[in-house]
Amino acid sequence: LSMGPLVAALAAGNRSMIKMSEFTPQTSALIEQLISDTFPQDLVAIVQGDAEVATEFSSIPWNHLLFTGSTAVGRHVMKAAAANLTPVTLELGGKSPTIISDDVNMDDATQSIVFGKAFNAGQTCIAPDYILCPEHRLEHFVDRFQHFFAKMYPTLKHNTDFTSVVDERQLARLQSYLDDAKSKGATIIECNPADEDMQTGTRKMPIHLVLNATDDMLVMQEELFGPILPILPTKSLDQALDFINDRPQPLALYYFGMDKDEQQYVLEQVRAGGVCINDTVSHFAQEDLHFGGVGESGMGSYHGEQGFLTFSHAKSVFCKNHFNSTKFAYPPFGTLIHKALFSIFLR
Repeated sequence: LSMGPLVAALAAGNRSMIKMSEFTPQTSALIEQLISDTFPQDLVAIVQGDAEVATEFSSIPWNHLLFTGSTAVGRHVMKAAAANLTPVTLELGGKSPTIISDDVNMDDATQSIVFGKAFNAGQTCIAPDYILCPEHRLEHFVDRFQHFFAKMYPTLKHNTDFTSVVDERQLARLQSYLDDAKSKGATIIECNPADEDMQTGTRKMPIHLVLNATDDMLVMQEELFGPILPILPTKSLDQALDFINDRPQPLALYYFGMDKDEQQYVLEQVRAGGVCINDTVSHFAQEDLHFGGVGESGMGSYHGEQGFLTFSHAKSVFCKNHFNSTKFAYPPFGTLIHKALFSIFLR
């Protein structure tokens, strides 16, 4: 998330400064070391610090400012940038929905969703946030999800393939979402194949499927950004689309279904930053496919050629040679040449 924009900025001929996240100090320190070993400081510089430093960073009159983070913080970044009329690219987040169709092979769909949700323990901005599944297929979805999760992650606690929640604060936040849902009548299914003790000595949290979720629950109000997955029953595709469109526009939309007409219908009906059909998260990895959000999930885009364009300014240049035809339009007006020009350009 820091290196991708940096590559685009450098390719476009810029010097760059990167404000690293204070919540990942070891990663930030490693990147700072790699950058300092590779680039002179007047070409690429790393800034470390807390939220106060980030606020000051956003208020500098940059030629362009790119921010990756939450929608709430993105509002503050944009407000600070607006004081200098600094153009911004905001890569935010939100609740990225997944639609299951009536005809898709459930094994294929659930394998992909397990991968997309379990990747980094759901701590990606494009992780599937909730599932919209035909009600007559919901039990089948839950069964196959558990099956493939256990196949990919037979154990969790000491399995390096399955990562931890980033810190205790985020772990407590996620647990509060589950407690809130359970207190309001949701059914919680913990995907813990080896039935390990995950309450002590670890920040790893198994994926929790949430059934009977309602709009008053935190799991349906907040971006989850972790291993929690509500599964909502739907009676029709249109009901699923209405549900999505009644909410802020998502960064990613996932649709699983083989009918080409239905795929096109979904694309036409939902406004989202990006879409994956019959897969999850892999659209982010396509270097020739631009990536960005819309509405509350962000603005602007980067990756590949679009990243080069984002960090460039298309300067308009018009150059005359020795012969300057514009002089025929000089006053005094009313000559034959003026009348001819007016007849050409004003017809």
